[in-house]
Amino acid sequence: MIPSNQHPLTLGRGATLALLLAASLAHAHPQGFHKKLTFTLTKTTVTGLLVMDVDSGDRCTVLRQAADANGDGLLQGAEVTALKERLASMAAKTLKLSISGAAIAVTAKETKLSLREDPRVGEAGLSVALLIELAHPHPVSEGMTFEVTDTSPDLSPVVVQVFQAAAKGAAPEAPFQGEVESGKTVKVRLGRLP
Repeated sequence: MIPSNQHPLTLGRGATLALLLAASLAHAHPQGFHKKLTFTLTKTTVTGLLVMDVDSGDRCTVLRQAADANGDGLLQGAEVTALKERLASMAAKTLKLSISGAAIAVTAKETKLSLREDPRVGEAGLSVALLIELAHPHPVSEGMTFEVTDTSPDLSPVVVQVFQAAAKGAAPEAPFQGEVESGKTVKVRLGRLP
């Protein structure tokens, strides 16, 4: 459990990915793909976490079978790596970020995959988490907008959270938190960032 006064992206990288991946597994939701995006902005950087869960069922069987290169029914070593890369690509390929119209290239700094403790080819669910650390393309000032657009593979809504670090002496901006229609752009006005 994250302390109420600690934002998940202020924890260590590995701890953040593991914690949020585990938390996403415990969250009950309808069957399908589920994406959650969490971003923290400073004057020079965007730090983000993208988590995508794939619920158990036929889609997981197909994803697991495609990664089972030797056909032995178990995902191991390079097969797990291939599945992680495929899911990471699937999760990130539709994510678009920009600051007042200036696009920010999305690249993952670190990626984690959860087979939900079941390495067999079958219907067990999957989860992938990507840590994103990016520099702003241009200097950021108060009043600019951070824009996020993403589409879930099954067009289900995407959960988006945007936090802004508060400059010394400035009141913190209220975070944006909401479930956003797939493909819809979220625009968050930026305050005075440190």
